[in-house]
Amino acid sequence: MLRLRKSAFTRQVAGALTTIALGLLMTASSAWAQAPDQKTIQSTQIIFNDPTPPQQGSPSGRQRGGASRGPCRQFEALTALVPTHKGFVWGQTVSDRPTFWFYLPNALTEKTPIEFVVQDAADNYIYNTRITAPDTKPGLIRLPIPATAKALEVGKAYTWTLSVYCDPAKPSSSVFVSGMVQRVASDATLHNRLKAATPLEQVRLYAEKGIWYNAVDTLAELYRMKPSDHQLTSTWITLLKQAKLGNLTTAPFSPCCTPKW
Repeated sequence: MLRLRKSAFTRQVAGALTTIALGLLMTASSAWAQAPDQKTIQSTQIIFNDPTPPQQGSPSGRQRGGASRGPCRQFEALTALVPTHKGFVWGQTVSDRPTFWFYLPNALTEKTPIEFVVQDAADNYIYNTRITAPDTKPGLIRLPIPATAKALEVGKAYTWTLSVYCDPAKPSSSVFVSGMVQRVASDATLHNRLKAATPLEQVRLYAEKGIWYNAVDTLAELYRMKPSDHQLTSTWITLLKQAKLGNLTTAPFSPCCTPKW
């Protein structure tokens, strides 16, 4: 009788242990199934390696519009989506005619035109346009150098300036941001990797090489098309924060100054 009781007890314990083991296995399997693939994490992780500016000296450029008076106060938060490096507002590109992004803090009207200028080291105009874009709402605006403009040369640095003529009573006054862009060559290795990469992986490669203008433009276009994509949202926030532009991560995109988006 005692042996029978022990046998029954042993079976009960064994059954309970089996149930616990199966439960733990199912939990672990579920966790493994839900965990993101490590390869996916590595392929989309973005780290911007901020390179050293091409020249040293006194700080150059202006990332934000700064304090203003009168009607121009509404545009003092004008911001260039370009990193700063020890006082230099600058970045690299592999494009011969790169695209620039800016944050416009207030709506434009017929009486508040903007002017965008790109110049070489000798102050010659590479591109100069004055645009009246009424009904342009506050947000992130895109300004590409068109195909009709002179191409940037590899190895050379150029200055750019975006001005908002915000006071009709004083046409000479404006709120502006300015900085530099340097075109660099895309080596064979980077070129081949970009060709084989997805658009989001291209962003990561550009950022890894410190090629800011291509990284932010490619990512902005992806994010603008799919604003509800969690991966793109996370990548956009990460990239802007690394350039100390975290306050603009939720800024909307605003059509401006180009025929199509």
